[in-house]
Amino acid sequence: MLGYITRRILAVIPVMIIVAIFVFLLLRLTPGDPAAIIAGDMATPDQLERIRTSLGLADPLHEQFITWVGLLLQGELGTSLISSTPVTQMIGQRIWPTVNIAVLTILLSVLIAVPMGVLAAWRHRTWVDYAVMTFSVLGFSIPVFVIGYIFIKIFSIELRWFPVQAMSRHRRILGSSSPAPFCHA
Repeated sequence: MLGYITRRILAVIPVMIIVAIFVFLLLRLTPGDPAAIIAGDMATPDQLERIRTSLGLADPLHEQFITWVGLLLQGELGTSLISSTPVTQMIGQRIWPTVNIAVLTILLSVLIAVPMGVLAAWRHRTWVDYAVMTFSVLGFSIPVFVIGYIFIKIFSIELRWFPVQAMSRHRRILGSSSPAPFCHA
């Protein structure tokens, strides 16, 4: 068992390296000049060069990759170009609402899916079984964002049970996680 776990962990390393190279190249080789985007339309060539140097974009591609991976391994994700806030701080602000929604979604999924599965097994080959099966297949077939949009339209806009976008104290988690359990039921 320990050998299997070791092999699986070692197999992850080349995959992570390939993904890191792919993400880096995707970020660096996309059309457009980041310096020109930051500086705006009226920037002089000197200003553009200073921005490129400060961002490390003037270095060769392999040096940029080594620097990028080094900073990534240290947890230094840089600063947002839009808000000038450290990216790690932005992630920290958003991680707990995300974890809350994910945990509640899993709990609701289990609380809905297990009784429906038991009911379908208990009433095997009856209309109840077929209804649960149809509901489950539809839930998995329709993308979550489509079901989410439908739920927002019904429960937030029409019935006004949940806020449309702001996260309020008590209604925030149930409102944002409510579509997902129905996809897993």
